[in-house]
Order: sequence, then C-alpha cells, then structure tokens
Amino acid sequence: MDTPHTNEERDVMAAIATIKEQVAALDLALDDLIEYEEITYRTGIPGAVVRRLFAGDDVAWQDLNLSFTERLRFLHETRLAPNQKRYTVTAIAERVQISKESVSKMLNGQRKAGLEVGADLERFFKVAPGFFTNSGSEALLSVLGSKIESLNYLLLLKAKGVRHIALRGGLVEGDDRMAHQVRMAMQIALDAEVPEMQEITETVRALPEARRRSVVDIMKSVLGLAGEGANHHKASPSDR
Repeated sequence: MDTPHTNEERDVMAAIATIKEQVAALDLALDDLIEYEEITYRTGIPGAVVRRLFAGDDVAWQDLNLSFTERLRFLHETRLAPNQKRYTVTAIAERVQISKESVSKMLNGQRKAGLEVGADLERFFKVAPGFFTNSGSEALLSVLGSKIESLNYLLLLKAKGVRHIALRGGLVEGDDRMAHQVRMAMQIALDAEVPEMQEITETVRALPEARRRSVVDIMKSVLGLAGEGANHHKASPSDR
C-alpha cells in the first residue's frame, strides 16, 4: 500500500485498524459486520478499493478521490427515481433549477458545478453535504467513524452480558449490517432485563419532554433508526 502522506490518510488507516481490533474482540470476522458495498454507496469509492484498504493490499490514495463527473455519474446510477429508473436530465434540471444543457454537460464531463449547484445536487440525490467537495479520505473517515461507534455499542453490550449477536441469517436484506446488529443486541438486552439497559430507559423517561426528544433522536441516529433523507429538503431560492 502507498504510504499515507496526509493526516486524513493516516487517520483512515488508524480507523481501519481500530475496526479490526473491535471485530476481533467480538469474536467475529470482518465480513460478518462490514458491508463494503454500503461504504461504496455512501462514499462513491469503488468497492474493490475499499476491500483492498481493509485487506491491507496496495492502494493508490488518489483512487479514493473521484472527479466531480465520476461522483455525479455514480449518484445518477445509484440514486434512482421512485420508478426504479435513473432520473431523467429534465427531472434533474427542473429540481435543481438549471438548464437541461447544463445537466447533460456535467454528466458528460464537459462542465463542473459551482458550490451552490453542487449543494443543490446533493440535496436532490439525498446525500450528505460535501459529497462533491470532500476528499475521498474525508468521506471514508465519516463512514468509518459511525461504524466504530456502532462497534463500541456492541462491545459495551457484550461486556454487560449480552452474549448472542445475530449474524447474517437474522438480518433484513438491504439494512446496514452493523446497525442491525446493534439493534438486535439492544433488543436482546431489553428482553433479558439487563439492569444497565433498564437504567438507561428510566433515565430517558425522566427527562423533560424537549430534552427527551433530543436524546431519543440522537440514539436513533446512532443506531441507524432515523428515517432516511430526514435531514434533506428540496432546494429553495434561499438555499442557492
């Protein structure tokens, strides 16, 4: 593998090392918990590159940094319309409020989007802000950070006596594997009346309503229960 040169690249390798240690502590294999395709879906980084990173194989760091055109084409191919077909150039142009010619040129690599149009495209395709502007390392670190947090929950639950963690057979197709593992483990803990889980429940119930909603929203986000696209909205003139 190319030697990491930037702090972000070093942080990526450190995050992957942490995930490997966490998975080993759970007596599981990486493939039991890590969905490489899901990482690709969220970052646009090719699945083969993600797999090589986790395997410790040679990776050119520039392979993580897709061009604007590559990122836009990736979204066009993977974020489908309600009819499960690609959005038409007309549909994109109308929602983003630019010309069809501009959309075609961006998809063909003849034009890049400015910051405002790029942000509108991110909202249209319901991806995280910065999808077009963040480096590949930044995008990957964001995803790896959420996985480290989920694994920490699994390790905590295991330490509190939750021994059974459902594997692939108990997962819902299309769900993020790790978030589902956390939810399953927490449900087992609640069913078994693990004291620590009961304490968390009672503490949350005792909070003032506004604070309770805020805490519950944070917990849902951490556990992957928040509704997809909840933080996205249609672009308005004030967004531009």
